[in-house]
Amino acid sequence: AYAPLYASLRRTTVLLLLGLGFAMLASLLIGRRVARPVRILRQGATRIGAGELHHRIDIRTGDELQALAEAFNHMATQLQESYASLEQRVEERTRELTEALEQQTAISEILQVISNSPTDVQPVLDTVAERAVQLCDADDTVILRTEGGDLQPVAHYGPIPVPESRNLLTYDQLIGRAVRDRQTIHVHGLAAKPDTESAAARALPQPAGTLLATPLLREGGPIGVMVVRRLAVRPFLDKQIALVKTFADQAVIAIENVRLFRELQDRTRDLSRSVEELQALGEVGQAVSSTLDLQQVLTTIVARAVPLAGASGGVVYEYDEVSKAFYLRATHGAEMEIMQTLQAEPIRLGEGAIGHAAATQAPVQLSDIPDEKMPVLAREQSVFARSGYRALLAVPLLLEKQIMGGLIIWRQEPGRFPSAVVNLLQAFASQSTLAIQNARLFREIEARGVELEIASKHKSQFLANMSHELRTPMNAILGYTELILADIYGQVPARIREVLERVQLSGQHLLSLINAVLDLSKIEAGRLTLSLTAYSMQDVVSTVVASVESLATEKQLALQSHVPPDLPLAHGDERRISQVLLNLVGNAIKFTAAGEVSVQVTVEDDWFTVAVSDTGPGISEADQQKIFEQFQQAETSRPPLQGGTGLGLSIAKRIVEMHGGRMWVESSLGQGSTFRFTLPVRVEGQPEVA
Repeated sequence: AYAPLYASLRRTTVLLLLGLGFAMLASLLIGRRVARPVRILRQGATRIGAGELHHRIDIRTGDELQALAEAFNHMATQLQESYASLEQRVEERTRELTEALEQQTAISEILQVISNSPTDVQPVLDTVAERAVQLCDADDTVILRTEGGDLQPVAHYGPIPVPESRNLLTYDQLIGRAVRDRQTIHVHGLAAKPDTESAAARALPQPAGTLLATPLLREGGPIGVMVVRRLAVRPFLDKQIALVKTFADQAVIAIENVRLFRELQDRTRDLSRSVEELQALGEVGQAVSSTLDLQQVLTTIVARAVPLAGASGGVVYEYDEVSKAFYLRATHGAEMEIMQTLQAEPIRLGEGAIGHAAATQAPVQLSDIPDEKMPVLAREQSVFARSGYRALLAVPLLLEKQIMGGLIIWRQEPGRFPSAVVNLLQAFASQSTLAIQNARLFREIEARGVELEIASKHKSQFLANMSHELRTPMNAILGYTELILADIYGQVPARIREVLERVQLSGQHLLSLINAVLDLSKIEAGRLTLSLTAYSMQDVVSTVVASVESLATEKQLALQSHVPPDLPLAHGDERRISQVLLNLVGNAIKFTAAGEVSVQVTVEDDWFTVAVSDTGPGISEADQQKIFEQFQQAETSRPPLQGGTGLGLSIAKRIVEMHGGRMWVESSLGQGSTFRFTLPVRVEGQPEVA
C-alpha cells in the first residue's frame, strides 16, 4: 500500500537531487562567467589608478560590466589627454620662464656692463649684439650709428658680412627706412622680394633671408639702428621683436650715459679750469692792488699765465714811449739762452712777434716757428728753434689803444693756441697793463709829491721869514703907540688918542695874524716844539675865562666854567694849551648872538676831556670836517661880518695832536656847538704827528 508512496518519494528525491545538481552546475557556470569580468575590471581599475593611463579594460560581456569597463576606459583616456595637455602647458610655461630668465639675465648683464663702462660704450654694444643673436635665435646682429648723413657700423656679432657702404641712410632702403621713419622694419623672404635693394639683404646667402631693423631713438630722434638677421626665411616672433627693441633701448641708454658722462667730465674739467683761471686772476688782481712793485706783479702774472695756458715759458715786456722799444721786465720758464737773446737789445715797434702784435694791436700766433713766414726776428726764431719750441703767442698790452707792453708765451707742440687760451692771455695782459699803469702813476705821484714837498717847505720857510720880518716892526709900532697913549711924550689930544687906539687895536689884530701864520709855518716845517712843564688845568681855564669875560659881558652872554677842584697836576705846554682853549672860547663868543658859553673839564684814566659849548647857530655836517682845515670856515652857519682867517682851529687841532690828543666837534644847525679835545694828564715827550 505504501509502494506507490515510496516510489513517489524516490522519484521526488531523484528529481530533487538532479535539480540540485543542475542548480549547482548552473551556479558554477554562471559564477565563473560573472567573476572573471569582475576580476578583470578590478585589475584594470587598479592599474589605471596606479597611473597606467594607457591601459584599457577589455570586457565583452554585453552587459553592465562591459559598460562599466568602457566607462573606466573612457575615464583613462580623458585623464591621459589631460595629463598630456598639462605636461605640454607645463613644458611651455617652463620654456617661457626659461626664456624670460635668460632675457632678464641678459638684460642684467647688459646693465652691469653699462655700470662698469661709464666712459666706454663699446663693451655694451658688443654685449647687446651677442645677446641678441643668442636669445633671438638669429645668425648675426650689427649696430650702426648715424654720422651726419651716413651710418657707421660700431658693433657686430655673427658670420654674415657687414655692408661696407657708409651711405646706408640713402643707399639701403630697409635700414634707411627704419631710421628715417623711426619704426621697426621686419622683412622675411628677402630674395623673393624684387623691390628689395638692401645691402644688408644682399649680404645674406641666396636664395632666402630674414631681417629685423630697429632704430635707436634718443628723445625721439634717431642716433642709429640695430639690425638682426637670419639666413633662413623664418620670421621673428613678437616676443623676439620686443626683446630686440629692449636691447635697442639699452644701447641708447649706454650711448646716452657715456655721452652725459663725457659731457660731465668736460664740464667738470672746464669748471676746474675756470676756477683755476679765476683764482689766478684773483691772485694777480690782489698782487696788483696790494703792491706797487712792478717786478713782483709782472713775475706773478707770467708765472700764473704760463701753466694755465699749457705753455712752457713766457715773458712780459714794457714799452717805452720815448725810445719806441720793448724792454724785458719778467720771465717764467725761459732758458738762459732765450733770456740772454731777448735781453741783448730792445725790440723796436713792428719788429718780432711782440712788435708786430703791438703795431697791429691784435694777438699774433706763430704755429710753427722754424717754418714761420710772418715777421719774426731772426735771432728770436733761431733761439726758439734750437730750444725745441714750435708755437708762440704774443698779446699786446694796451690801455685805450696806447701801447704799454707785451706778453709772450711759447710751447713745444706746433699749432695754433685755442681761442680760450688767447682770451685768457688777454685777461692777464689787461692785468699787466693795469700793473704797469699803476707803477707809472705811482712814479709820477711820487715825483709830484717830492716837488710839492719841496714847494711846501719853501712856502713854510717863506711864511716864517716874512712873519718874523713883519712882527719886528709891528712890535715897534705897537710899543711906540702904547708909549704915546701913556702920555710919555706929552698930553695927547682926544681926537688923536681915538686914532691911536684904532691903530693899536688894528696892530694887535695884525700881530695875532702874524703869530698864527708863524705858528702854522713852524708846524708845517716841523720846527714847532712843545715846552713841557708842570701846569694846573684849573688855572688854565680860569685865566682864559678871565681874559674873555669882558667880550661875553659886552654881548650879554653868560660865561660859565665847570672844573672839578681835585684835578691832578698836569705836565704839558701850558702856553699852547691856553692858546687852544682861548681860540675855542673866543670863537664860541664870537659866533653866539644870545645865550651862554660854557667850559667843562673832566678827567678819566689819566686823560683830560675839555668841552666848550655854545648856543650859537650850529655847524652843518658838511662843514664839520672842513673847519679844521687851513683857511677854511663854516659857510652855512657863520654870521656875516664875523671875519677870521680860518687858521685858529687848524692850529689848535695840531697843537692838541702834538700833545697826543684829538679834537672834534658835535653840532647841528640851530642847536649850538660843542668842541671837545682830549689831552693826556702827563706828556713826557713830544709825540710824532702825521
